[in-house]
Amino acid sequence: MRWQAVTTTTHDMTNDHPSNTPESGSKKRRFLSAEKKFQIYLEAQSTDKPVGELLRREGLFSTDLSRIRQQVKEGALVRLSAKPGRKAETMASSEFKALKLELLDKERALADMAVEMSLLRRKTQWGFVGAIVTQRLKAETKQEILTVIDSSPQNGVSVQRSCSILMIQYRRIARWRQRIRRGRGLEDRKPGPTTAIQSGPSTRNSPAPTNAGAGTSAT
Repeated sequence: MRWQAVTTTTHDMTNDHPSNTPESGSKKRRFLSAEKKFQIYLEAQSTDKPVGELLRREGLFSTDLSRIRQQVKEGALVRLSAKPGRKAETMASSEFKALKLELLDKERALADMAVEMSLLRRKTQWGFVGAIVTQRLKAETKQEILTVIDSSPQNGVSVQRSCSILMIQYRRIARWRQRIRRGRGLEDRKPGPTTAIQSGPSTRNSPAPTNAGAGTSAT
């Protein structure tokens, strides 16, 4: 009779839809941590102590022990089926965002370096070394410099930054633009005055004036 009572109670506790008013003598299900479940599993696997004594001590039923054994088996299969190698490391969201921003900064820095190298390469092709300050430039060279500098913002580099890389004054670039807007072209003016100085008539060899109205003295 005692075994039948225990069997009836076990059926009531493992029912998927228990009634709102369980029968007297039924036990509430306990929450067991993973470590505790594994400890129970190891003790149940040992042949030193009867399983019934373990269940009574922990307040469990045979169905609870079966569920624990199934969970241990599933966990072991997952771990054993994993491929060998280093375990994937997790990363916090804040750390991931910081690394992403750092990567973007490095990408922008590399892009700036690429543009800078391109400008310096063009400067070498033009035949310049160092600052472009007092050199007289051809109109074609000026136009190429203007084209390169005006297209630099499309590559993420400002006009002022491009002038700094090429080592040419920004006001010189602005003066070239102004000359183009006024239709004057980029040709350099020839040195010297723009108009010839007109000299006046020379009086060095001119005859002396005569006094036509002067009379003779009396004798």
